[in-house]
Amino acid sequence: MTLNFDVIVIGSGAAGITSAIYLKRANINVMMLDGNAPGGQINRVPTIENYPGFSNIAGSDLAYNMFMQTQNLGIPYKYGNVIDIKDEKDYKIVKTDTEEYTCKSVIIATGRKPKELGLENEKKLVGRGISWCAICDGSLFKDKDVLVVGGGNTALDESLYLSSIAKSVTIVHRSGQFRGEKIMQERVLNNPKIKVLFNSAVTKLNVENNMLESVQVMNKEDNTESTIKVAGMFIFIGFEPSVTFADNLNLITDNGYIVVDENMRTNIKGIYACGDVIKKNLYQITTAVSEGSIAAMSAASDLE
Repeated sequence: MTLNFDVIVIGSGAAGITSAIYLKRANINVMMLDGNAPGGQINRVPTIENYPGFSNIAGSDLAYNMFMQTQNLGIPYKYGNVIDIKDEKDYKIVKTDTEEYTCKSVIIATGRKPKELGLENEKKLVGRGISWCAICDGSLFKDKDVLVVGGGNTALDESLYLSSIAKSVTIVHRSGQFRGEKIMQERVLNNPKIKVLFNSAVTKLNVENNMLESVQVMNKEDNTESTIKVAGMFIFIGFEPSVTFADNLNLITDNGYIVVDENMRTNIKGIYACGDVIKKNLYQITTAVSEGSIAAMSAASDLE
Protein backbone atom coordinates (compact mmCIF):
# COMPACT_ATOMS: atom_id res chain seq x y z
CA MET A 1 0.00 0.00 0.00
CA THR A 2 1.36 3.39 -1.03
CA LEU A 3 0.23 5.98 1.48
CA ASN A 4 -0.59 9.54 0.45
CA PHE A 5 0.32 11.01 3.85
CA ASP A 6 1.52 10.05 7.30
CA VAL A 7 -1.29 12.03 8.97
CA ILE A 8 -4.47 13.62 7.64
CA VAL A 9 -5.98 16.35 9.80
CA ILE A 10 -9.73 16.65 9.15
CA GLY A 11 -10.78 20.20 9.95
CA SER A 12 -8.99 23.53 9.67
CA GLY A 13 -10.15 25.40 12.74
CA ALA A 14 -7.85 26.36 15.61
CA ALA A 15 -7.31 22.74 16.72
CA GLY A 16 -6.75 21.34 13.24
CA ILE A 17 -4.40 24.12 12.19
CA THR A 18 -2.35 23.75 15.37
CA SER A 19 -2.08 19.98 14.86
CA ALA A 20 -0.87 20.47 11.31
CA ILE A 21 1.73 23.06 12.33
CA TYR A 22 3.18 20.83 15.06
CA LEU A 23 3.27 17.78 12.79
CA LYS A 24 4.95 19.66 9.96
CA ARG A 25 7.58 21.03 12.33
CA ALA A 26 8.20 17.43 13.44
CA ASN A 27 8.96 16.61 9.78
CA ILE A 28 5.85 14.49 9.37
CA ASN A 29 4.03 14.34 6.02
CA VAL A 30 0.71 15.95 6.94
CA MET A 31 -2.29 17.29 5.04
CA MET A 32 -5.29 19.37 6.16
CA LEU A 33 -8.68 18.46 4.74
CA ASP A 34 -11.85 20.49 5.18
CA GLY A 35 -15.15 21.22 3.49
CA ASN A 36 -15.46 24.69 5.00
CA ALA A 37 -13.41 27.88 5.03
CA PRO A 38 -10.11 27.67 6.95
CA GLY A 39 -10.54 28.92 10.50
CA GLY A 40 -13.88 27.26 11.15
CA GLN A 41 -16.17 28.93 13.66
CA ILE A 42 -13.54 31.60 14.40
CA ASN A 43 -14.59 33.29 11.17
CA ARG A 44 -18.02 33.94 12.65
CA VAL A 45 -16.78 35.82 15.72
CA PRO A 46 -16.83 39.62 15.22
CA THR A 47 -14.22 40.42 17.89
CA ILE A 48 -12.05 38.17 20.06
CA GLU A 49 -10.81 39.70 23.32
CA ASN A 50 -9.60 36.68 25.32
CA TYR A 51 -6.91 35.20 23.07
CA PRO A 52 -3.43 35.85 24.51
CA GLY A 53 -1.31 38.23 22.48
CA PHE A 54 -4.22 40.27 21.15
CA SER A 55 -6.19 42.86 23.15
CA ASN A 56 -8.81 42.38 20.47
CA ILE A 57 -8.79 40.94 16.98
CA ALA A 58 -11.47 40.16 14.40
CA GLY A 59 -12.16 36.44 14.23
CA SER A 60 -11.65 36.42 10.47
CA ASP A 61 -8.23 38.07 10.90
CA LEU A 62 -7.11 35.52 13.48
CA ALA A 63 -8.34 32.68 11.27
CA TYR A 64 -6.46 34.11 8.29
CA ASN A 65 -3.24 34.51 10.30
CA MET A 66 -3.47 30.92 11.53
CA PHE A 67 -4.11 29.51 8.07
CA MET A 68 -1.33 31.52 6.44
CA GLN A 69 1.10 30.10 8.97
CA THR A 70 0.30 26.62 7.62
CA GLN A 71 0.76 27.82 4.05
CA ASN A 72 4.11 29.42 4.87
CA LEU A 73 5.19 26.02 6.17
CA GLY A 74 4.07 24.37 2.93
CA ILE A 75 1.31 22.25 4.48
CA PRO A 76 -1.05 20.92 1.77
CA TYR A 77 -4.68 21.97 2.13
CA LYS A 78 -7.43 20.09 0.30
CA TYR A 79 -11.06 21.10 0.06
CA GLY A 80 -13.61 18.31 0.42
CA ASN A 81 -16.48 17.03 2.53
CA VAL A 82 -15.42 13.88 4.35
CA ILE A 83 -18.10 11.20 4.11
CA ASP A 84 -16.32 8.17 5.58
CA ILE A 85 -13.19 6.93 7.35
CA LYS A 86 -12.16 3.28 7.07
CA ASP A 87 -9.84 1.74 9.62
CA GLU A 88 -7.65 -0.84 7.91
CA LYS A 89 -5.53 -1.25 11.06
CA ASP A 90 -2.12 -0.44 9.55
CA TYR A 91 -3.54 2.43 7.54
CA LYS A 92 -6.69 4.52 7.19
CA ILE A 93 -8.78 5.47 4.16
CA VAL A 94 -10.37 8.91 4.21
CA LYS A 95 -13.13 9.38 1.66
CA THR A 96 -14.55 12.72 0.56
CA ASP A 97 -17.41 13.35 -1.83
CA THR A 98 -14.90 13.56 -4.68
CA GLU A 99 -11.61 11.86 -3.69
CA GLU A 100 -10.01 9.20 -1.52
CA TYR A 101 -6.80 9.43 0.52
CA THR A 102 -4.70 6.94 2.49
CA CYS A 103 -2.64 7.65 5.59
CA LYS A 104 -1.22 6.06 8.71
CA SER A 105 -3.13 8.24 11.20
CA VAL A 106 -6.08 10.61 11.32
CA ILE A 107 -6.73 13.59 13.58
CA ILE A 108 -10.40 14.59 13.71
CA ALA A 109 -10.77 18.31 14.41
CA THR A 110 -14.09 19.08 12.73
CA GLY A 111 -15.54 21.16 15.57
CA ARG A 112 -19.26 21.60 15.90
CA LYS A 113 -22.12 23.39 14.19
CA PRO A 114 -24.87 25.67 15.54
CA LYS A 115 -28.12 24.09 16.71
CA GLU A 116 -31.48 24.89 15.17
CA LEU A 117 -34.67 25.78 17.04
CA GLY A 118 -36.62 23.06 15.24
CA LEU A 119 -39.53 25.33 14.29
CA GLU A 120 -41.74 25.12 11.23
CA ASN A 121 -40.42 27.25 8.35
CA GLU A 122 -36.95 27.48 9.97
CA LYS A 123 -35.09 25.72 7.15
CA LYS A 124 -37.21 27.46 4.54
CA LEU A 125 -36.21 30.87 5.91
CA VAL A 126 -32.44 30.30 5.95
CA GLY A 127 -31.06 33.17 3.90
CA ARG A 128 -34.51 34.75 3.95
CA GLY A 129 -34.35 36.26 7.40
CA ILE A 130 -32.78 33.53 9.52
CA SER A 131 -29.05 33.26 10.15
CA TRP A 132 -26.53 31.75 12.54
CA CYS A 133 -23.80 34.29 11.77
CA ALA A 134 -24.08 38.01 12.45
CA ILE A 135 -20.71 38.88 10.94
CA CYS A 136 -21.76 37.06 7.73
CA ASP A 137 -25.26 38.48 7.34
CA GLY A 138 -25.53 41.45 9.69
CA SER A 139 -25.05 44.00 6.91
CA LEU A 140 -28.26 42.75 5.27
CA PHE A 141 -30.24 44.20 8.17
CA LYS A 142 -28.80 47.71 8.34
CA ASP A 143 -31.27 50.03 10.12
CA LYS A 144 -33.78 47.20 10.54
CA ASP A 145 -35.19 45.43 13.59
CA VAL A 146 -33.60 42.07 14.38
CA LEU A 147 -33.99 39.39 17.04
CA VAL A 148 -31.36 37.21 18.70
CA VAL A 149 -32.15 33.89 20.40
CA GLY A 150 -29.76 32.78 23.15
CA GLY A 151 -28.01 33.90 26.31
CA GLY A 152 -24.42 32.68 26.18
CA ASN A 153 -21.25 34.49 25.16
CA THR A 154 -21.91 34.01 21.46
CA ALA A 155 -25.41 35.45 21.65
CA LEU A 156 -24.21 38.45 23.66
CA ASP A 157 -21.22 39.14 21.44
CA GLU A 158 -23.29 38.88 18.27
CA SER A 159 -26.01 41.11 19.75
CA LEU A 160 -23.47 43.83 20.48
CA TYR A 161 -22.14 43.54 16.95
CA LEU A 162 -25.64 43.75 15.48
CA SER A 163 -26.47 46.80 17.59
CA SER A 164 -23.90 48.75 15.59
CA ILE A 165 -25.74 47.90 12.36
CA ALA A 166 -29.42 47.28 13.06
CA LYS A 167 -32.10 49.73 14.15
CA SER A 168 -32.83 47.61 17.24
CA VAL A 169 -31.92 44.23 18.70
CA THR A 170 -34.27 42.12 20.81
CA ILE A 171 -32.72 39.20 22.73
CA VAL A 172 -35.01 36.28 23.61
CA HIS A 173 -33.59 34.02 26.30
CA ARG A 174 -35.31 31.04 27.89
CA SER A 175 -33.75 31.59 31.32
CA GLY A 176 -34.00 34.41 33.85
CA GLN A 177 -30.35 35.37 33.46
CA PHE A 178 -27.58 35.25 30.88
CA ARG A 179 -24.92 32.52 30.86
CA GLY A 180 -22.22 34.70 29.31
CA GLU A 181 -19.30 36.50 30.93
CA LYS A 182 -20.21 39.31 33.32
CA ILE A 183 -18.43 41.95 31.26
CA MET A 184 -20.48 40.93 28.21
CA GLN A 185 -23.71 40.96 30.20
CA GLU A 186 -23.02 44.49 31.41
CA ARG A 187 -22.32 45.73 27.89
CA VAL A 188 -25.56 44.23 26.60
CA LEU A 189 -27.76 45.44 29.46
CA ASN A 190 -26.34 48.96 29.19
CA ASN A 191 -26.79 49.17 25.43
CA PRO A 192 -29.80 51.40 24.61
CA LYS A 193 -30.42 49.63 21.29
CA ILE A 194 -30.78 46.20 22.89
CA LYS A 195 -33.97 44.95 24.57
CA VAL A 196 -33.94 41.70 26.54
CA LEU A 197 -36.86 39.29 27.03
CA PHE A 198 -35.93 36.83 29.77
CA ASN A 199 -37.85 33.61 30.50
CA SER A 200 -39.14 33.64 26.94
CA ALA A 201 -39.05 31.44 23.83
CA VAL A 202 -39.74 31.84 20.13
CA THR A 203 -42.71 29.61 19.29
CA LYS A 204 -43.57 30.49 15.70
CA LEU A 205 -42.03 32.04 12.60
CA ASN A 206 -44.38 34.08 10.42
CA VAL A 207 -43.69 34.27 6.70
CA GLU A 208 -44.68 36.87 4.13
CA ASN A 209 -43.56 36.73 0.49
CA ASN A 210 -41.16 33.89 1.38
CA MET A 211 -39.36 36.13 3.88
CA LEU A 212 -39.40 36.29 7.68
CA GLU A 213 -42.05 38.85 8.63
CA SER A 214 -42.40 38.42 12.41
CA VAL A 215 -41.96 35.95 15.25
CA GLN A 216 -44.24 34.89 18.07
CA VAL A 217 -42.67 34.88 21.51
CA MET A 218 -44.10 33.23 24.61
CA ASN A 219 -43.41 34.52 28.11
CA LYS A 220 -42.94 31.33 30.11
CA GLU A 221 -43.80 33.00 33.41
CA ASP A 222 -47.39 33.95 32.53
CA ASN A 223 -47.82 31.97 29.25
CA THR A 224 -48.69 35.09 27.29
CA GLU A 225 -47.73 35.39 23.64
CA SER A 226 -46.70 38.44 21.67
CA THR A 227 -45.84 39.05 18.02
CA ILE A 228 -42.65 40.92 17.24
CA LYS A 229 -42.07 42.27 13.73
CA VAL A 230 -38.45 41.69 12.69
CA ALA A 231 -36.54 41.57 9.43
CA GLY A 232 -34.02 39.06 10.72
CA MET A 233 -33.49 36.46 13.44
CA PHE A 234 -30.10 35.16 14.58
CA ILE A 235 -29.96 31.86 16.49
CA PHE A 236 -27.25 31.14 19.08
CA ILE A 237 -28.57 28.37 21.33
CA GLY A 238 -25.58 26.05 21.38
CA PHE A 239 -23.80 23.58 19.16
CA GLU A 240 -23.64 19.93 18.16
CA PRO A 241 -20.49 18.03 17.09
CA SER A 242 -19.77 17.57 13.38
CA VAL A 243 -18.74 13.95 13.29
CA THR A 244 -21.45 11.98 11.44
CA PHE A 245 -18.90 10.95 8.78
CA ALA A 246 -17.19 8.76 11.40
CA ASP A 247 -20.27 6.72 12.35
CA ASN A 248 -18.81 3.51 10.88
CA LEU A 249 -15.75 3.72 13.13
CA ASN A 250 -17.68 2.98 16.32
CA LEU A 251 -15.83 5.66 18.23
CA ILE A 252 -16.77 6.02 21.87
CA THR A 253 -18.88 9.18 22.17
CA ASP A 254 -20.80 11.07 24.82
CA ASN A 255 -23.87 12.93 23.57
CA GLY A 256 -22.30 12.90 20.12
CA TYR A 257 -18.92 14.27 21.24
CA ILE A 258 -15.85 12.05 20.76
CA VAL A 259 -14.35 10.72 23.99
CA VAL A 260 -10.54 10.95 24.17
CA ASP A 261 -7.90 10.41 26.84
CA GLU A 262 -5.53 13.11 28.11
CA ASN A 263 -3.35 12.57 25.03
CA MET A 264 -6.25 13.05 22.57
CA ARG A 265 -6.28 9.35 21.65
CA THR A 266 -9.65 7.78 20.83
CA ASN A 267 -10.54 4.13 21.41
CA ILE A 268 -9.21 3.31 17.91
CA LYS A 269 -5.46 3.06 17.36
CA GLY A 270 -4.16 5.72 15.00
CA ILE A 271 -7.22 7.97 15.30
CA TYR A 272 -7.11 11.09 17.44
CA ALA A 273 -9.54 13.94 18.07
CA CYS A 274 -9.19 17.47 19.40
CA GLY A 275 -10.97 20.80 19.61
CA ASP A 276 -14.70 21.35 19.89
CA VAL A 277 -15.56 17.90 18.53
CA ILE A 278 -14.42 16.18 21.75
CA LYS A 279 -16.18 15.83 25.10
CA LYS A 280 -14.75 18.40 27.52
CA ASN A 281 -15.70 21.13 29.97
CA LEU A 282 -14.48 24.26 28.20
CA TYR A 283 -14.94 25.10 24.53
CA GLN A 284 -12.58 27.97 23.73
CA ILE A 285 -9.99 28.82 21.08
CA THR A 286 -7.26 28.51 23.70
CA THR A 287 -8.30 24.97 24.68
CA ALA A 288 -8.61 23.96 21.02
CA VAL A 289 -5.06 25.14 20.33
CA SER A 290 -3.78 23.21 23.35
CA GLU A 291 -5.57 20.02 22.34
CA GLY A 292 -4.35 20.36 18.76
CA SER A 293 -0.74 20.40 19.87
CA ILE A 294 -1.27 17.41 22.17
CA ALA A 295 -2.97 15.40 19.41
CA ALA A 296 -0.11 16.14 17.03
CA MET A 297 2.55 15.07 19.50
CA SER A 298 0.64 11.89 20.33
CA ALA A 299 0.35 11.04 16.64
CA ALA A 300 4.04 11.78 16.08
CA SER A 301 5.08 9.65 19.02
CA ASP A 302 2.91 6.72 17.93
CA LEU A 303 4.25 6.89 14.39
CA GLU A 304 7.79 6.53 15.74
